[in-house]
Amino acid sequence: MLRPRPRFPTPRCLARLGGRVARPDDLSATELRVAELVASGKSNREVAAELFVTGRAVESTLTKAYAKLGVRSRTELAARLRAGHG
Repeated sequence: MLRPRPRFPTPRCLARLGGRVARPDDLSATELRVAELVASGKSNREVAAELFVTGRAVESTLTKAYAKLGVRSRTELAARLRAGHG
């Protein structure tokens, strides 16, 4: 009988449990740069070309940034960045 793997808390969950709201300052320099470019309206392909990385690297970096900030879309990401810098 297979047992389910234990689920480890995500950064989003930990921030919520600690009563702390994640901010853009919690992102690494790379995550913040990619998030800012995406929030400005650039596609993953355009971000990849500008930063000289692969599209997969952009996707991976965005996934990490989404998890840290507790967002699920580009629109939410842009709003969180505006709120964090305001």
